[in-house]
Amino acid sequence: MRFAVFSDIHSNLEGLQAVLDEAERLEVDALLCCGDIVGYNADPNACVELVRSKGVRCIQGNHERGLRELDEGVEPNMNPVAMEALLFTSETLNGDNRDWLLSLPEELAVEDSFYLFHGSPADPDEYIFDAFEAAYAFKSLAFEHAPPANLFCFIGHTHICAAYVFDPENHRVADAAVDNGDRYGMKPGVHFMFNVGSCGQYRGGIPIASMCIADNESLTIEFRFLQYDFESTQKKILAAGLPPFLAQRLSMGQ
Repeated sequence: MRFAVFSDIHSNLEGLQAVLDEAERLEVDALLCCGDIVGYNADPNACVELVRSKGVRCIQGNHERGLRELDEGVEPNMNPVAMEALLFTSETLNGDNRDWLLSLPEELAVEDSFYLFHGSPADPDEYIFDAFEAAYAFKSLAFEHAPPANLFCFIGHTHICAAYVFDPENHRVADAAVDNGDRYGMKPGVHFMFNVGSCGQYRGGIPIASMCIADNESLTIEFRFLQYDFESTQKKILAAGLPPFLAQRLSMGQ
C-alpha cells in the first residue's frame, strides 16, 4: 500500500487541500495525519470536516489535547499567541467536530508496518530537532513499541521536515535535513523516524505545505513540498481577528 502522511494542518484549509490534491494525483491508498488538525489558522471546522470526509486516519496533537485541557479547566502549556488561537478554535468548533477530535488516539500502528506519533514515540509533547534528541525517541520506538511496526515511524510537531536513522549494531543515530523529492529506502534491522513537517504552518524557511509518500511494500519514503495559496489563508487569519503574526509567519515559512 501507498500512504500520504502529513501533519500539523492547523486549520489551514488551503494547505490541507494542496496535500489532498497531491495524494489524489498520486492515487495513494490511504491518508494519515500525525495530529494538530486545528490551531493557529482560521478554518477549524472546514479542516476537520474535510479530513473526516476523506477518511483520513488521525491521531491527536498537542492542540487537540489543549482543547481537552480547556474543557477540564486546566491551562494548556502554550505561548500567548498559540493560546489565543486555541481559544478561537475552542469557540469556533461545533460540538460534533470537537467530540471527534477528542476521540482520537495519541498514537497509531498502521497495518503492522509503522507507527504515527505527534511529538515522539516517548512523549507526544516532545520536540525532536536533532540526533541527540532523536536518540531517546528511538529507545522508546525500539524497546517500548511492538515489532514489526517499530522499524520506522512518522512524527510532526516541529513543523520542519527531517529524517533520522538508528543502527542498533553500532548504537549511533544520524540525522539529515530533507528537500523536495528526497527519497529514502528502509534497511532491515535499522530503525527510521521521519518528520513530515507541516501542511499548515511550515517552519523550514519556505512557504510550502509538506507531506510524505510511504510505500510499505517497497519500503520507500519520499518527501513532497507543495505550493499553495497561503495568501488566502493569511486574509482569513486577519479577518477572523487572530494575531497578525500568524498571518505574517506563513509567508516567511517560520
